[in-house]
Amino acid sequence: MKGLRYDLQSDQPIANALLQNRDEPIALFVVPTGADENYEAALDEMIAARPEIGSWVWRVGDGDMPPLPL
Repeated sequence: MKGLRYDLQSDQPIANALLQNRDEPIALFVVPTGADENYEAALDEMIAARPEIGSWVWRVGDGDMPPLPL
């Protein structure tokens, strides 16, 4: 499933996609270059709020995309 950003501000994190056909669903997050500490804190809160969903995070500013959890 792909998340859509309709009315969400661009400085708020969103799961870019969700891998559902697994034992544990995994939310995929892409953190844009230049994301500030408020963005990172909001992302951490979002991930912590749903411990039953795994997470994969690519911080674009840190380099190449990590392997996808396939």
